[in-house]
Amino acid sequence: MLKKIYSAGLAICLSSCSVIGINSTPQAKYDTVKKEDSYAIRDYQPLIEAQITVADSDYKTAVNKGFMQLFKYITGANTVNQQISMTAPVLTKEKSQDIAMTAPVLISDNGNENAWTIAFVLPDSYTLKTAPTPTNEDIKLVEKPQKKVAVISFSGFMNKDSIDKNTQKLKTWISDNKLQEIGKPMAAGYNPPWTIPFLRTNEILIEVK
Repeated sequence: MLKKIYSAGLAICLSSCSVIGINSTPQAKYDTVKKEDSYAIRDYQPLIEAQITVADSDYKTAVNKGFMQLFKYITGANTVNQQISMTAPVLTKEKSQDIAMTAPVLISDNGNENAWTIAFVLPDSYTLKTAPTPTNEDIKLVEKPQKKVAVISFSGFMNKDSIDKNTQKLKTWISDNKLQEIGKPMAAGYNPPWTIPFLRTNEILIEVK
């Protein structure tokens, strides 16, 4: 089961959006290999994710806890006190640098309904060696290699029904295109909660070969 987080933290992180919620946050880099209606095959470049897994019987509680811990990390809870640059003017502390937010925010179910992994994609200027170390030991920096991903994009509100429906659509499209799933589905969100529904960009992503 996958679900989308709609929290104050997400609204803050995507504060570069306009009042109608169109997102101008930089995105993880990829090349489009194939595009067919709402489906696509993408080659994502190697990237660094900041991940945290939270166990909780209540999904919303778990995801919000994880999201806010990651938010704290990119806003200074790291060993070099680097801070995110969100809105103008940018206020920085002495000897600090900015960590830009990169879309999307990724959520996966970690194989069961009581543990959820939330991930922020770091800007491509960072490597495992140069990314600031989180002060929270539960946050892990993970290097993701280049990979091929099947994607379905859809608008509207993301909820269990829309996620299940679009995940099944994507799985059928993958099979029809004679591709093999090698990763678990992930829900990806690009917009803050005030975005007009038909302007929202939601995606389900599954790694394939």
